[in-house]
Amino acid sequence: MNNLTKENLFELIDQIEVVDMDSIEQAKTELNRKMKPPRSLGTLEDLCEKIAGVYGYPIKKLEKKCHIVASADNGIIEEGVSSCPLEYTSLVSEAMLNRIAAIGIFTKKLNVDLNIIDIGMATEIEKDYPNLYRKKIRKGTNNFYKKKAMSENEAIKAIYTGIDLIRKEFKDYDIFSNGEMGIANTTTSSALLYSVTKKNIDIIVGRGGGLSDEGLNKKKKVILESCEKYNTFEMDIIDMIAAVGGLDIACMVGMYIGAALSKKIMLVDGFISGVAALLACELNSQIKNYIVFTHKSEEPGVKVILDHLKVKPFLEMNMRLGEGTGAVFTYPLIDCAIDMINTMKSPAEVYELFNKKIQ
Repeated sequence: MNNLTKENLFELIDQIEVVDMDSIEQAKTELNRKMKPPRSLGTLEDLCEKIAGVYGYPIKKLEKKCHIVASADNGIIEEGVSSCPLEYTSLVSEAMLNRIAAIGIFTKKLNVDLNIIDIGMATEIEKDYPNLYRKKIRKGTNNFYKKKAMSENEAIKAIYTGIDLIRKEFKDYDIFSNGEMGIANTTTSSALLYSVTKKNIDIIVGRGGGLSDEGLNKKKKVILESCEKYNTFEMDIIDMIAAVGGLDIACMVGMYIGAALSKKIMLVDGFISGVAALLACELNSQIKNYIVFTHKSEEPGVKVILDHLKVKPFLEMNMRLGEGTGAVFTYPLIDCAIDMINTMKSPAEVYELFNKKIQ
């Protein structure tokens, strides 16, 4: 990765192209001629139009599916903002690699390739795995209550890593989804969401892995005081991530940018990946046209993200695990949507097929 400057990153982001509006209109026309009441397939029709805008029309099958989990540790855990111990990040990440964590089980069942990115774990996974990518920027971030989480250069490097994953290492895939693993990353993501939206802290910050009332109040206090100390509200997105963010979030921001540059779709899961998507859209509003918000997490801040971006997910399963567990359930729906627009007949075609006359 050469020329890792903020200016060069912004120049790269500016290269994102608008989606193909003509293809969207062609998809709408085709959907309207099918043997069904108009808009009766709801979200499936929305997916067809979104896919057409990104990939063109006629719509091809999106056969090669890739799920990417960014794993990183967060120094803010020192402030007691998480009910889980630090070692969970590497433990759960290795469980994913062995397909015994939730996302490993789901991706295996759905025939989706799973890749884990060590972008900033404090510890190491000793064993080598073919789908473990060691891209560590540093061994966990600083405790941002005491000092900024990382340097500007480290944030930029993590974003570029996400971009390169999509554009280079995983360039042969048709469609992507992402997730994260990092203890205390609901704190980093809440701090970033608060910095961007300036909404009431009580509707942004949730219990994460299961905080007590005392822990929740401490989490809110840490976020409020840190954002005010650094005045994150006046920062650009890169500096904001460096101040109170996480390496996992920065990497996912890069993945959204990389997908848009590659004219491919990235599926958004819940709260943390949603915050990363919001940050990416703040960098370039065109990115919104290359991402699909799939799943409404139980974390309260999700509503703030959705309202800010004016989007609506279509899955709601009372989940808040993260890892991208909600997003991957969208892959079968996408397959069905594409088969539907490519295979379903019009009334005239059906009448002709069965040798009937239209009344």
